[in-house]
Amino acid sequence: MDILSTLSAAMLIFAGGYFTIKTRAFYLRHPIKTMRMLPLESGVKQMLLSLGGTVGVGNISGVAVALMIGGAGAVLWMWVGAFFAMALKYAEITLGMLDRRGAQFYIRKALGSVASILFLILLVMDCIMMGGMIQASAISEAVHTALGISPFVCGIFICLLAAFVFLFKLDLFRLSTYVVPLMSIGYTVLAISIIVCYAERLLEVIKGIFISSFDFESVSGGMIGFLFTPAFKQGIVKGLFSNEAGCGTAPTAHAASKERVPARQGLFGILEVFIDTVVMCTLTAFAILLTLGDDVSKIGGGGVAVCIRAFACLFGDASAPVICLFVFLFAFSAIVSFGYYGSQNVTALFGTDKAQSLFLVAYCFSVLLGATIAPMAIWTFADAVVCLMLIINTTAVLVLRKNIECDYT
Repeated sequence: MDILSTLSAAMLIFAGGYFTIKTRAFYLRHPIKTMRMLPLESGVKQMLLSLGGTVGVGNISGVAVALMIGGAGAVLWMWVGAFFAMALKYAEITLGMLDRRGAQFYIRKALGSVASILFLILLVMDCIMMGGMIQASAISEAVHTALGISPFVCGIFICLLAAFVFLFKLDLFRLSTYVVPLMSIGYTVLAISIIVCYAERLLEVIKGIFISSFDFESVSGGMIGFLFTPAFKQGIVKGLFSNEAGCGTAPTAHAASKERVPARQGLFGILEVFIDTVVMCTLTAFAILLTLGDDVSKIGGGGVAVCIRAFACLFGDASAPVICLFVFLFAFSAIVSFGYYGSQNVTALFGTDKAQSLFLVAYCFSVLLGATIAPMAIWTFADAVVCLMLIINTTAVLVLRKNIECDYT
């Protein structure tokens, strides 16, 4: 996993750097003009769908896990990763808009059928790991910490609830488009409240982030060894897990847009990374570091439990059920979305509705399994799947780089 995460981080930086230069970092030099060019009338629905799949548990549990393993320095590398991820996500969405059929089609064009099939398999695994197991693990951890209910009982409930949704084919998309933004606003308000109340420690925390990010005493092998430090790997990979830049999921979400100019739809990818990683992930990281200190690894438990303890420092035990509600709504919305998304990928692989039904049954059981397995074990496998997806998809985007236009008119 060390080599895989380091390779994916290096590819993210290389590809993101290339497309940052190719676009001349237009969105950084002219942010107001960029916002005005966003196709709000024709493409905002796809942006909300894509953003709804990224904002949530990754911004809460994922950030906490990064701090537990990589320390405070992981935050800086999340920011660095986001800088390169903006251009890369712009590129893959723009490329996907050319034929409007998703990442697997341009991967087939660039790398062949075998790579396209492998990518589809990884997409299905990603839906199971990231959409089913990680989300269920976050819910069960939150419920157990806040309400004392056992993970197995919680897992049974989530499994049956998901099965009910899939069995009756309930459309929760409209609900999630309202719930996710509202929950994001509520979570943001609570996190900002912590930052304001602990403002006297803010400079100390920022200083700690930079110092621990460049702790060369713990690095062997010079700059190459620096790429293998926990802070670097966790910051880049957990940021990637949260914003999904370069993984090939965003092009599928944006492919249905009615926008006629691919480059303008691609600008939404930049906005998604900024909201997801620069804003939401940073708020969680500051809330934890300001209240619990920079040595989060000694606290114990999973990422959600750490976040609940952080918010309890200001709001008391009453905050636990509130954070639990946030996690449940974020996570269950993702469980349903990834379930439907995974079933579509299974149909693309096997071409039968029976395979789709079998997948949904297996997917519901994976939700139960995810609720009962140790969170760190699930994160390890999920990170590996995301890294493999990034390597395949980003390679294809680089091969087809000449097809990516920067004409916004």
